[in-house]
Amino acid sequence: MEQLTSSEMMSTILNTMLSGPFAPWLPLGIMVILFATAAWDARTGIVPNIPLLIGAIAIIAGRFLAKGYSDAIINLALGLGLWALLWAFNEFWYRFFKKDAIGMGDAKWTALAAVTFGALPAVLAWFIGSWLAILWIGLCYLFRKRISKVYFAPFLFFGLNIGMLFTKKIIELPYPYNIF
Repeated sequence: MEQLTSSEMMSTILNTMLSGPFAPWLPLGIMVILFATAAWDARTGIVPNIPLLIGAIAIIAGRFLAKGYSDAIINLALGLGLWALLWAFNEFWYRFFKKDAIGMGDAKWTALAAVTFGALPAVLAWFIGSWLAILWIGLCYLFRKRISKVYFAPFLFFGLNIGMLFTKKIIELPYPYNIF
């Protein structure tokens, strides 16, 4: 067995830790970006574009380095497809009701979540996040706290995390309910 020098060993360790989207730092970094943009949305009502763009470039580059261009293109297409679907829904809604149904910041947030964690957790983020928002509105009504707007990205963030618990098999439901 060949002995590695200290510089070769350090290079191997760094390459292992920093290569591709499956290294612990990249998805964690994207999760921090998603959290920060959701917190910013809760405070200001605006989902900032620049952190989302930086996160998208980082995860696509990481996927390219780890698995090649086909994986990067497939995941990019997945994120853009979800964004386009949300944009089309919003456009349809606007044409009929003359007001937006979805903030496009939420659509871009969802695209980054889908590129990083997959389509199912991103779609579950919308489903679970909607129910959490309804629960929040109900609690505000119950405690007579007057709210005029509900910004959705924080609920998307919690919905994404709950959805990932089920889709990544961290929590498994019993047989009849285990559809993931």
